Amino acid sequence: MASATPFPAGAPVGAERRGNLAQRHPLTVFLVLAFALGVPALVIPLLLGVPAAPGLLWLVFVALLGSSLLVTWLADGRAGVRKLLSRVVHWRFSAWRWAIILFAVPLLTIALAAASGTLTSPERGWAAEIGWYLFNTLIFGALSLNLWEETAWAGFAQSRWMARHGLLVASLITAVFFAAIHVPLQFEGDPSGSRILASTGVLFLTALIARYLLGMHLLDTGGSILAVGVQHASWNAAQKLEAVEGGDWDWQMVTALALLTLLLAVGRRIRRPQARPLGPEAEKAAAAQWIAPPAPRSASQKAPSADDRQEL
Repeated sequence: MASATPFPAGAPVGAERRGNLAQRHPLTVFLVLAFALGVPALVIPLLLGVPAAPGLLWLVFVALLGSSLLVTWLADGRAGVRKLLSRVVHWRFSAWRWAIILFAVPLLTIALAAASGTLTSPERGWAAEIGWYLFNTLIFGALSLNLWEETAWAGFAQSRWMARHGLLVASLITAVFFAAIHVPLQFEGDPSGSRILASTGVLFLTALIARYLLGMHLLDTGGSILAVGVQHASWNAAQKLEAVEGGDWDWQMVTALALLTLLLAVGRRIRRPQARPLGPEAEKAAAAQWIAPPAPRSASQKAPSADDRQEL
């Protein structure tokens, strides 16, 4: 019989027994908790005809973030939680990557709108349009919601699936569950059955594209949750651009997201491919580094002395 990994000093009595299931099946436990806590929070406001905003906050901060932190603690202890949260503030990657994350989706969205004749001049002017976009991305989007949502989806779930299966399969699996938990939102406003089916189809298609894009960002930034959280907020903010007449499905943003994903997938294989984790085995190894808590130092190990450090 496999023994459970010991919990760190200070864990509650009985934590080892409670943690066995989370240690063996962390993703299953996370999904059960996230859906059990999150779906009712979206469905109940629809049935009562009240605003969905409180339910969305519960979904993000309790069902998703809370479940991911709880399962991480049960599976990997406090060191695992610290490792996960440290990725939320991991900002040290190239300026070029930051430019892609912040500006690629809105610029491609505007370019597609201009090419299709659906670009208009914003009433408040372009300076205000840019300012509102940055506010919706960095403050209202990333800081308030998407960073914490992606701590669960990208930082916990997709990273663990990637450590098992690599980028492509992990993206597909994450997309299915990510889209599924958002399905109740497609019923807002008493839509017709055909509209619900169409919007749900667009939701799953967009999720497949988006999770692959976010997976590439994880691989190329050393597992930064900050990078994927801001990217998520960026495409949400691009849907709110006043200058773009997107119609029912905001097709320009969805197409821009697909173009960016394609360009980045091709570009990372052409530009310095040796510096990136490419291929399932390299992707698995990279992701395993993000989710593994630091190994405890044994009593026999000692910190290097000043002379040792000088020699190193």
